[in-house]
Amino acid sequence: MTCRAKSSLAATALLALATVLTATPAMAEIPLAQFHGWDLSTNGRVNAFISLASGSGQPYGEPDYLGAGTEDTATTGGDLHSTRIRNGFMMSIFGLTAYKEVSQDFKVTARVALWMNAAGTRTQNVTGQVDPRELYGKIEGRWGSVLGGSDLSLFGRGGILVDYRIAHEYGLGYPCGIRDASGGACGMVGFGAPFPGYNPAIVYSTPTLAGFQLSVGAYDPATIDNAALNRAPLPRVEGELKYDYKEAVRLFANGFWQALEGTVANGLTGASKDLHVEGWGVQAGGMLSVGPVMLGGAAFQGAGFSPIAALDESPITADSRGVLRDARGAFGLGAVTIDAWRLKVAGGAGLFHLDKNSNDAAASYPQLFQENLGMTVGLYQTTEPVHFALEYFRAQQTWYPISVPSATNPMVMSIVTPQQTVNFFNAGMTVVW
Repeated sequence: MTCRAKSSLAATALLALATVLTATPAMAEIPLAQFHGWDLSTNGRVNAFISLASGSGQPYGEPDYLGAGTEDTATTGGDLHSTRIRNGFMMSIFGLTAYKEVSQDFKVTARVALWMNAAGTRTQNVTGQVDPRELYGKIEGRWGSVLGGSDLSLFGRGGILVDYRIAHEYGLGYPCGIRDASGGACGMVGFGAPFPGYNPAIVYSTPTLAGFQLSVGAYDPATIDNAALNRAPLPRVEGELKYDYKEAVRLFANGFWQALEGTVANGLTGASKDLHVEGWGVQAGGMLSVGPVMLGGAAFQGAGFSPIAALDESPITADSRGVLRDARGAFGLGAVTIDAWRLKVAGGAGLFHLDKNSNDAAASYPQLFQENLGMTVGLYQTTEPVHFALEYFRAQQTWYPISVPSATNPMVMSIVTPQQTVNFFNAGMTVVW
């Protein structure tokens, strides 16, 4: 996984939700001061998890696309065992919110939140990084609202909120990788839930009408330099339509579009050739909450994806000639809450599938990976203001079939399907204010 993917996630993070911070009772704002009509408040969390990994190393010679098993974390026999102390799905956060009601029809909000890592590399005495992910101003009235700055992006937001509310609000899920612990964890990201990321944008949202709200944003466009797509002539456009009914039903559909350009050498003549491609994606899903039971999920499809995010700086997103790859995925989660014990039991599964593009070889070596399958189950107990978590996550990555010499007769080629499975055991706690 690339540094850019990790920083966006982390990407894991995967999972990380600014819009939820002010809406979740456990994350209610604590008043700090009032001055000239301004109200200043704070909220946040501090967490730490121990994450144990055990399974098989990556297949010999295959790229380590997800950081799930590099050569230095596996034995000569191909076994993998590793331990890290890290943050959860959401990192440790310190947030400040300033709010002023200028008039009945004009309100102003400013939000600054620092997201902090418990750890980074394995190097002794190297502290984690601090990331100002939430950094925006917002004006609102009867006409709707306009937000300018960095906040959770619209594409993929609905799915990541489902993951947050049902399963990994105070958990970890997939750790995003084994060696690196920078940023938050992934939850279901990488297994059917693309991470929205926190990206600079100007976003307009309509007033809520009969439970419906439409949001549309112009985003700072991304480039994919490793695919020679290093020009972005227009903003990335993202949008989301959502419907909420008394916190019992939530439905959503979101999408994005962006043009990318670049220049590569023509393989036949050696002359320069200009590229123009269009990345796009759509996602739809929902969540149902009835008494102690919660059910939800989402599905997506698009062009220009790694398992982590859309338009990610990754060799998976596009090949070196600038041709994007198509991808699709889905996940589903369920949970039951036992109020008497303040306990929630949650679990589910997700799948990410990557299609080959026109330049990908049929069965050459090394091979492109084909899909990720993830399964999660966890116990989450609350003793306010502390939340405890105990989880199991199974990550299985499958490559496309590949031709290799037969073990008995090197002159005969046989078709094999490389695969890697890693089991993660996570335990930790989160203190929330």
